[in-house]
Amino acid sequence: MRCPDAELEAIVQSGLGAYSAGLFFEAHERWEVGWRDEPDPVRKAFLQGLILVAAAMHKLTRMKSPSGAVRLLRKAHARLAGVPEGTGGLAIGRLSDDVLRAASAIERRAGEGGTAGTELDPSLLPRMEPAGAVASSTRAGARPRA
Repeated sequence: MRCPDAELEAIVQSGLGAYSAGLFFEAHERWEVGWRDEPDPVRKAFLQGLILVAAAMHKLTRMKSPSGAVRLLRKAHARLAGVPEGTGGLAIGRLSDDVLRAASAIERRAGEGGTAGTELDPSLLPRMEPAGAVASSTRAGARPRA
């Protein structure tokens, strides 16, 4: 029998490939399978946060709804608020900061009109990085943020 942390990390990894490839709906679906069966409230909130981030990116890129994306990102941030660093093997603090940064930038760009609010600037995609990678990627020169 695998330990619960390994199971959670496997669920997270199952959606990360899709998320990184811009297949946000697919990532959402993969994480939702684990979320439905998760009995622990903190782990459930964590998975729901990931689901909401993926749904927000889908809402922005496919449905062209910046306001919907912002609403979902703000919900994701609230779900991630009580999740300990390293849950699911991810850098939760960085993800949480990125979610807020993306919501603000999408909201600002939508206010500029045109298609600016519905196009995903890759630098705004909330990063889902391994917990240990945060310190090294920051020193190595993380990409600039809007």
